[in-house]
Amino acid sequence: MRSLDDRGPHPLRLVAALVVLGAWATWMGCARIDVRASTSQARLEVRRLPSRVSSPESGRITALNVALGRQVTEGEVLVYLDTTVEQRHLDEEIARAASLQPRLDALRHQIDAANEVRRARWRLNGVAADRAKLQLDEAQAARDRQEELGVMTKNLSDNQLLSRSDKVKADGELADSRLKVQGAAVEIARLGASQHYEDRLEITRTAELERQLSDLEAERQASLAAAETARAQIDRRRIRAAIAGKLGGISALQIGDVLSAGDVIATVIPESDIHVVAELAPSGAVGRVLPGQSARVRLNGFSWTEYGMLDAAVVDVANEPSGGTVRVELVIRADDAVRAPIQHGLPASVDVCVEQASPFALLMRGIGAAVAPPSLPTREQERAVAKTDSDPAARPARASVR
Repeated sequence: MRSLDDRGPHPLRLVAALVVLGAWATWMGCARIDVRASTSQARLEVRRLPSRVSSPESGRITALNVALGRQVTEGEVLVYLDTTVEQRHLDEEIARAASLQPRLDALRHQIDAANEVRRARWRLNGVAADRAKLQLDEAQAARDRQEELGVMTKNLSDNQLLSRSDKVKADGELADSRLKVQGAAVEIARLGASQHYEDRLEITRTAELERQLSDLEAERQASLAAAETARAQIDRRRIRAAIAGKLGGISALQIGDVLSAGDVIATVIPESDIHVVAELAPSGAVGRVLPGQSARVRLNGFSWTEYGMLDAAVVDVANEPSGGTVRVELVIRADDAVRAPIQHGLPASVDVCVEQASPFALLMRGIGAAVAPPSLPTREQERAVAKTDSDPAARPARASVR
């Protein structure tokens, strides 16, 4: 009987098993595990995009001011292209504009002289008109006297107190005085017509001179515009840095090489804050990765056990996938530091904490995913799968539980 009792379950063992089972159930229901969306497609980048320095047109290099890692300022000339033809064209246009200036000055003086002659002629015609008016007044006064004498002569002749010859002489003098009045009036009209004709001639001559002046001025302005165009062409053949920063990549060039339009000479990395750009699978990012979530960044070129990891936070998530992935931007915390260098272009891996769930919930999700019927792939997924098959490095990241 004692041997049978010894084989039965010991109360302590049963209690221990129940405690372990309760602890496990409590852990399954109450524990919280970080659910992370992970990707190895990430890199460190500056916030401002790097600027590529390229040649706007073809030409031969005459001077080169490019060195890897050199700091450059905005607008600094990095490469000089040959400008012999443009410089000669500029000198030609400047000389042409300078040769037109004396002719312009001479025409302006001629126009001023013509206007002065016209004003002097106006004064002379005014004096002549005043003189003609005086002569008209004098002729009218003489005519009036002769008319009075004619009345007296007629009375004397009617009374036979005046000879016939005196009568004829008095009538002739009266007719002459009337003719003089008409002649003075005609002279005034002639002076007015002559003044108008001469004024029209002067206006025509001045207009012709002003037309010549306008033509020369237009020619001079065209030369100055051509000179400015030549200067712009010369400046265009001086390849400048669009932004300030450091030369992060340069082409193998030397003086005498011929560049084609669009050839990249260097890449300027701006002095800006470093942030992390990660590409996540749409299934693990859309609706799950949100701004403000924490993340861990491991630099691929440096062992995280030796150099540590970067703490980051999500700041922006793309709304639409591109190339089968979703772009996520993260900011590195300012108080975080590792021994590895933080610079533009470093490849990295990112783990974003999307939520915290209990082990039981994760178990149920796994069971549900295992028994769920497979869904038909979308066109975007088909393109992503084709890209993954052709390029193993481009495989989208999967969500992991850690």
